[in-house]
Amino acid sequence: MLSFNTTLVLLAASCTTLLVGFSARERRWGPWVMLVAVVVLLSLMSYSIINLL
Repeated sequence: MLSFNTTLVLLAASCTTLLVGFSARERRWGPWVMLVAVVVLLSLMSYSIINLL
């Protein structure tokens, strides 16, 4: 189980990655970076919800 601090660090890294991908959306790799960041965000959310059950 991830600690609260680890979850927050992963959340911050994912949001930063999403920001980088959005800033580079005109480049070929920009949308793919945003897609990876959104998948990581959704994974963190689902992991946290599953651990609450």
